[in-house]
Amino acid sequence: MKTKRTFYLVLIVVGVVIASLGEKYMQEEYALSIGFALMMLGLYKTTQLWSNDKLEDKEKEDN
Repeated sequence: MKTKRTFYLVLIVVGVVIASLGEKYMQEEYALSIGFALMMLGLYKTTQLWSNDKLEDKEKEDN
C-alpha cells in the first residue's frame, strides 16, 4: 500500500516539474498539458487512497 502512495507522490512531483521546466525541452503547450495531466492523475489517485483508508478506519472502529 505504501508503494502506491510513493508512486502517486512521484507522479505529482514529476507533473509539477514537467509543467514548470518542460518548456526548455519541448513546446510549452505540450509540457503544460502533460505536466498538468500527471499532476491531476497523482492527486486523484492519492485522494482515492485517503478516502479508502478513512472508510477502513471507520469500519474498524465500528467493529
